[in-house]
Amino acid sequence: MVMIDNNENDNTAMQSIYLNVLYAKKNSSSNKISSRIHFHPFTEFYFIIDGNGKFSIEDKMIDVKKDDFLIINSNVGHSIYSSKDDENLIYVSFGVDSIFVKSVDNNENLEEDKYYYNSIDEMKDYFLNSFNDINNEFNSKDPYSKSMANAKASEFVITLLRNLSDEFKITNDIKINKQIDYIKNFIDNNYSEDIRLENLSKMAYMNKFHLISEFKQNYRVTPIEYLILKRIEVTKNLLISTNHSMEEISSIVGFNSQSYFNQVFKKKVGITPSQFRKNHRI
Repeated sequence: MVMIDNNENDNTAMQSIYLNVLYAKKNSSSNKISSRIHFHPFTEFYFIIDGNGKFSIEDKMIDVKKDDFLIINSNVGHSIYSSKDDENLIYVSFGVDSIFVKSVDNNENLEEDKYYYNSIDEMKDYFLNSFNDINNEFNSKDPYSKSMANAKASEFVITLLRNLSDEFKITNDIKINKQIDYIKNFIDNNYSEDIRLENLSKMAYMNKFHLISEFKQNYRVTPIEYLILKRIEVTKNLLISTNHSMEEISSIVGFNSQSYFNQVFKKKVGITPSQFRKNHRI
């Protein structure tokens, strides 16, 4: 559990913070295997050790390289893969619960508070050492290793807040409504079906306007926008890993029209499905 005490008279003053690390690992992602879109009920910190790659964060595509640093807020859909056929994207990451990273310049619009990205220069050794220490402690069998990982993560985040206080701050995380979580899981498992907002609202026992508001508060997109993002991410994997035609893929992921499928994919990814396949196939 994270403990945060705020001074109500000074919104930038963080009196205390202690993080609970839920996982820590060193990993790699190649162009051969693009991770599917996934959501976590916790906030993730990433540091790129080597390689070049891409983070697909909902409707944005971010090019990343060695010494880049990212924070992805909880319940924000993302996937990771390398940019080149012969190269792995190597990174260290860890997840902590109950915090939300918020831009200092953005007081109202949660839509923009999905992630934080920066390219580290002067502090890159500190970043690498901190991520490795957190990872090593969390996965160690030494006594009190989990507590040490929590302490090191807390120290790291406090150092960030001190050095980057003009860029972001940390608040308590948004809690997920169980009904909304059920709707999200239903879409995950049935994205290829003809899912309509009216049917989802009946399943959640909410009117559709309330459902849209609650879903967007929890996942920062509407249910239908999330459905499209899910289909796009599955499409990416099919384009990379199969020889299915565009017509077959559009049908598999649930689009009734290939032209609409092409239009939506280009709008969200920035290139057509054919271009994406050409760029990422081996």
